[in-house]
Amino acid sequence: MAEQGSSGFFGTRSVEKAAQLVAETQAKAQAGSYQDAAQFGEVIFLGVPWSAAEETVRALAKDLRSKTLIDCTNALAPDFASLVIPHDTSAAELIQSWLPETHVVKAYNTIGAKVLANPLYDGIPATGFYCGNHTEAKEKVATLIRDSGFEPVDCGTLQQARHLETMTLLFLNLAFKQQMGGEIAFKLLKR
Repeated sequence: MAEQGSSGFFGTRSVEKAAQLVAETQAKAQAGSYQDAAQFGEVIFLGVPWSAAEETVRALAKDLRSKTLIDCTNALAPDFASLVIPHDTSAAELIQSWLPETHVVKAYNTIGAKVLANPLYDGIPATGFYCGNHTEAKEKVATLIRDSGFEPVDCGTLQQARHLETMTLLFLNLAFKQQMGGEIAFKLLKR
C-alpha cells in the first residue's frame, strides 16, 4: 500500500530491519519501532508471530486506542497443520479482548505473500475476506483491500474470524503439502 502512494510506517523489533524493508520495496514509508508505527498510523497492521501477539499488543494498547487494527495473524502450531487456540474463539477475538478500546478487523490472513504483490488472475482480483465489529473500521479496511487490488468481502462480525483463520490452514495445505505453490488465492463467486 505504501508502494501505491499511501504513506506508511514499517514497525519492527529491529529498526534496522524496518529500514531495510523500506529500502528494498522503495515504498513511500518510514521505519521504526512497533511503538513508532502505532503512534504514526490511523490504521495499523498486526503481522507478528502468534507467540508474540499478546505481549506486543498489550505494550501498544495506549497507542492503539480508538484506532483500527488489522489482525493479519494466524495462531498456527509449529507444524502449520493446526491452530494453537480453541475452536470456540479466534486470534482476532483474543486480540480484541486484550484491546477493548481498539477496533480490531481480521483481514489479509488468508493471502500469501506472493499474491499480495499481484492479486490479479487473468484480470480477475482475488478475494480479500475481512470481518469485525466496528462499521467504520471495516469500511476503512474494505477500502485498503480494494486499493491493494483485491475484491473485498465482508464476512460479518469478528466472530467470523474463526472461519477465516481456519481458511489459512486450507491455504497452507494446498500451497505446501499439496505442492500447488504460494501463488494460489481464494475467490468468492456470486450469481
